[in-house]
Amino acid sequence: MADNFLKLHFINVGKGNCSILDLPSGRLSVIDIDDSRALSKEDRKKLEEAKTASLTNPIDYIMKEYPKTSIFRFILTHPDMDHMSGIKDLFGKKQISNFWDPPNNKPDPGNWEKSPYSKADWDYYQKLKNKNFDKITVVSPLQDDTADCCWVQDNIRILSPSNKLIDEANKKEDWNLSSYIFMLEYKGVKILFGGDASIEVWQDIIKKYGKDYLKSDVLLAPHHGSENNISKEILDIIKPRLVVVSVASGVDYARELYSQYGRVLSTKFYGNIIVVVDNNRITFRTQFQDYSNDFYILNERANYYKE
Repeated sequence: MADNFLKLHFINVGKGNCSILDLPSGRLSVIDIDDSRALSKEDRKKLEEAKTASLTNPIDYIMKEYPKTSIFRFILTHPDMDHMSGIKDLFGKKQISNFWDPPNNKPDPGNWEKSPYSKADWDYYQKLKNKNFDKITVVSPLQDDTADCCWVQDNIRILSPSNKLIDEANKKEDWNLSSYIFMLEYKGVKILFGGDASIEVWQDIIKKYGKDYLKSDVLLAPHHGSENNISKEILDIIKPRLVVVSVASGVDYARELYSQYGRVLSTKFYGNIIVVVDNNRITFRTQFQDYSNDFYILNERANYYKE
């Protein structure tokens, strides 16, 4: 059922990423999946003892929040296991109409006996990639591609990868170069999903779109907030009012840098994060800590930047 607001869920999955886009069109979308199987028993015990934000199984979360709603599109930003762990289980439990897969020739990672991930997920991904399921449409749109249905109608613009970056990713076997980066706009609010974009990717995007277009209200920090995937120069262009960082407990991110740009919420500290866009206003709520008791209104840009 369509609503007149946009609701985003950023799930605390630990090492990977999972975001849910509850779009006004009713076309529910999920970006990446990580069912947290990569977290060791020792790490889980440390989390419990430290009483920090507990992890959420994103599949359980989706089944609880959207028990009767099918998923219109699943976007795999790039073929790394921390973005597809649990994919077989998700597709087995939910009806999913469309699967986004950036073009890639990534080989089987191998060494599964010592891997925290499941080969069953990799094998299922290969079946999806090879279009082995009649009822699932597989697409691989690239920078600024359009179609009759439906990402353009949902105000999603694909900023990356370009054909050039896909060639580079396959040549260098650097799959972050192939990562989907896109802008979602609703009622004048711009949300930038950073995937695992590297500095090289950001430079390509800035050259293509210019600085003014990239100014955003909400930024999902690239590559779990890693300092290697962002810079002051890039953030000076984006100037986000809210930065969401999907990062595991015990893992450092560029907190000092990001804290200079609007409000910063990390999943490792705040748990699941919900952002709602309604009538040009952004509100947010967290699972734990300061903002867990209600939705809070995000400050206007003038409160963060002098322009």
